[in-house]
Amino acid sequence: MDQKIKLGDAVKRERDRRGMTQMQLADATGVSLRTITDVESYEANPRFDTLCQLIQYLRIPVHEIFYSDKEPRIVYQILCNELSQYSEDDLKIAREVLAGLEKGLHPDKFH
Repeated sequence: MDQKIKLGDAVKRERDRRGMTQMQLADATGVSLRTITDVESYEANPRFDTLCQLIQYLRIPVHEIFYSDKEPRIVYQILCNELSQYSEDDLKIAREVLAGLEKGLHPDKFH
């Protein structure tokens, strides 16, 4: 699936989930109404900073847009590549964060 479609669908879904109009999203993110409309109708090719503003404000997981059609093995390789650039201290913190996330997502496993 084309990234423009993935982005447009994700923005519209998250905006609707929040009960926001396109104008409210434009005001909240500082992105023009025209750009929001174009993104949701798959016409936009947003600048990087605009893409970041939308993804961050709506908390859209980046993998949903860029890696959703990848096999799990490829996503695993991408994660390993990213993590290989971290220091040992950074990796220790990352493991602790992931452990906390797992406890929060699956509390029944830890009773």
